[in-house]
Amino acid sequence: MTTDRTEFRLVAGALAAPQHLEKLQKLGMSSSLFEDGDLKAVFDAFQWYCSNHKGEGGKIDLPLFTAYLTEERHVTPAIATLVGKLTDGGGEDMTTLVEMLDRLKTRAARRKLRTIADSINSFTDAEKQGRRVEDFAAEISEQLRQVARLSSQSRQEPIRDELLRYVEEVRTRETGRPSILGMSIAPYDNLNTAISGLRPGFYYAVGGAPRRGKTNLMLRLATLIARNEKVPVLYYSYEQTKRVLLTRVLSQESLINPLILQKGDIRNKAELVTRFNKGIKETSAYMDNFYLFEGDRQDTLEHIRSVAYGIMDSHHTDHCAIFIDYLQKVPTVNPYASLQKQVDEVSGLIAQLSTELQSPIVAVSSFDKDGCRLDSETSKDRPTMFNCTGGGDIEYDADVALIIVKDYHDTAQLEEKIANAVREGGVNPHHIPHFDILNLFIDKNRDAPEGGNIIVQFLFLIEDNQMVELGYKDVEERYSYAKAGKIFEWLLERGYLEAVGPGEH
Repeated sequence: MTTDRTEFRLVAGALAAPQHLEKLQKLGMSSSLFEDGDLKAVFDAFQWYCSNHKGEGGKIDLPLFTAYLTEERHVTPAIATLVGKLTDGGGEDMTTLVEMLDRLKTRAARRKLRTIADSINSFTDAEKQGRRVEDFAAEISEQLRQVARLSSQSRQEPIRDELLRYVEEVRTRETGRPSILGMSIAPYDNLNTAISGLRPGFYYAVGGAPRRGKTNLMLRLATLIARNEKVPVLYYSYEQTKRVLLTRVLSQESLINPLILQKGDIRNKAELVTRFNKGIKETSAYMDNFYLFEGDRQDTLEHIRSVAYGIMDSHHTDHCAIFIDYLQKVPTVNPYASLQKQVDEVSGLIAQLSTELQSPIVAVSSFDKDGCRLDSETSKDRPTMFNCTGGGDIEYDADVALIIVKDYHDTAQLEEKIANAVREGGVNPHHIPHFDILNLFIDKNRDAPEGGNIIVQFLFLIEDNQMVELGYKDVEERYSYAKAGKIFEWLLERGYLEAVGPGEH
């Protein structure tokens, strides 16, 4: 028999990346799809190998695998030769494996339909009916349902296997780890607890007005995931270049203004050299896991899906994290007459993709004019996700909805504290940073942890692209002088404010 190339490539791809086997099985991959008997034997043996050698890395032990085929399956020399060809053939990315699997499933379904058609023709052409029509029709109906199950997106199973995996995970669960369900974004400890990390399969929507630090927060969350979890992180920006984004990342790590990083004389100033070297060291800790992309018309969500599978393959992992800045700029395969319809499609596809990849996806959304108006000092109300541009369904699609809004009252309190210190001669008036105090409202939080708060406050230090978590906001708080005093002392300790003695300024 001539080996079918699709069958061969699919088995070779599975052998090259055993970590994909479970996902392929859930999508319906089984030896029954193969017409080549030798490939059936190899794939059945491969499934046995993976079920008995879990957690042993991303490659199979070829001598052990071959020995099993020889001793337990009594394979022919031809199959042993085939294994060598399969393992020399290299692997395919997950997207290609899924496409080939779909082709085999379609082929198997059509083959089954031809068999059903032959049965119907045989039954209707026979002069003498040995069976009742209703009995024959019932049998054909069941066969058609089997074809439908074979052609479906995923293999339908009862919860038995998933329940057993759950029990095993609970039994072997490590103790002493943070009680979050997702990827850690420490040291943002309050936000980490409030949303239980960035969870696999969750879609996080972040809305805010211009200049509210959305990109800075996104970059910080992305780098924290890359550092803490050692998984690939994909950051797609449809507005800024990789160079600009990398500069902002270095600014966050080095506490050097991005303009100075790009144009300043760093080498001849000792303090800047120290900061720059620190920034390079911090960024190096996750530079192999962090990917920056300049989004263009080709970067649809289907393309992002393919890239994510490819990068996960190269890292030998089943998980990643994706950041999209921002949602309204993501192109679609088919153009839409209205922005709202485009946003609705993109938002829905993000939700589907996060579930398929079992990885968190965070997408930023811009506010429309009403949203920007609501995020103002004179507004009595605040914006919500429904105030995002074209954003009718974003909050419905998202698992977690986050809104960044300036806290004008607390910002004014801190400005007043600093102004008083300047008037009293205790702070250098020429060394004061630009800042805002921001409230991050958690408007929607699917499967939220017990207790907690819905507002996390941040100090946004604009020149250094820093988002410093302050803690939960007390919604009953009327006076924030004590809070302003603590932030003031923090700014002094870290050099953002410069204390001076009498007569020094």
